[in-house]
Amino acid sequence: MNNKIAIIGAGNGGQAFAGYLALQGASVKIYDVFQSTIDKLNELGGVQIEGNSKYTGFGKIIKASTNLQEVMEGADIILIVLPSTYHKDMAIKMGPYLEDNQIVILNPHASLGPIEFKKTLDDCGCSADVVIGCTSSLLFACRAIEVGHVVVAGQKQYLTMAAYPSSKNKLLEDAFAKLIPEYHIVDDVIRISLDNINAFVHPTPTILNTGRIEGQVPFEYYLDCTPAQGRYIDALDQERMALAAAFDLHTVMPLTELYKKMYRTHGENMYEILTNNEDLKGIMGQTTLETRYLTEDIPYSLVALQSLGKIANVPTPCIDAMITVGRVLVPGMESGRTLENLGLEGVTKEEFSEICRMTVVELV
Repeated sequence: MNNKIAIIGAGNGGQAFAGYLALQGASVKIYDVFQSTIDKLNELGGVQIEGNSKYTGFGKIIKASTNLQEVMEGADIILIVLPSTYHKDMAIKMGPYLEDNQIVILNPHASLGPIEFKKTLDDCGCSADVVIGCTSSLLFACRAIEVGHVVVAGQKQYLTMAAYPSSKNKLLEDAFAKLIPEYHIVDDVIRISLDNINAFVHPTPTILNTGRIEGQVPFEYYLDCTPAQGRYIDALDQERMALAAAFDLHTVMPLTELYKKMYRTHGENMYEILTNNEDLKGIMGQTTLETRYLTEDIPYSLVALQSLGKIANVPTPCIDAMITVGRVLVPGMESGRTLENLGLEGVTKEEFSEICRMTVVELV
């Protein structure tokens, strides 16, 4: 393998991908804003991967740098492994250095991430002919116990991916077929937005665990899910499936089935699916409501899905309720991926489907 890969973000996920892909023989460079992290990675020369990962050992990287241009230059694939709150800012910073034919993956994108990313590049005058894609979730459940040493608690067996627009899906399929075969190319960015499991299993249990969190009561985030919390997630999934039907995405799986493909678990409802999940054992709940499970997954996931509902005229009362309650619990939350922020005000369902599936139409 001679893929040249640039990884943007040297947090838990970014370091995991750096070591994982380097172990497969890829030429990996990694970018981060923290000089201390960069210095340590360069001193070590790579990342040690251990745990429940398909590839374990020491993956040698070519370079770590705080110089974005230096990392991006000549890369075949650019993986943005950052919270979605940073995607717009990264598009602004990356625009001047993008090169024709590079593949840029929001990994993961939350929901409707490529639309925000492409709009930002256009607004900044970026003319590079790049392929923008996204994944539905992160490949790993992992933690960096120190810089350069990542423990993978679980690696997903199945993840969906698509290009924006989906007419470029074949380019992603060719690029990732051997590199990360767990990525399965599907319909379009709408489908990937609906396959974003974080939107459904992050805000709701967090909000419904407010007493535990503010009372500083330790709990396992997934395995201590209660039946009532599971029922609310099931209700969210009904709205998710209604959105899928509205956009003619008939292969979208219920969350229960999607989790069974991704993880080692079993059950008939989300309460059973989460509490029986062997790959998520030991992941503890938050100790503060200032958590990305709310500050990221509400504005960049649930609000994006709410926007899909407005485009398709599909009611989303349970999604709306989580957004409303979350904004009360965490004042000052960002507005996120609203129709206005995405440049989609007044766009019909048919127009939006065309934008996502065929050619990128200039939004006025």
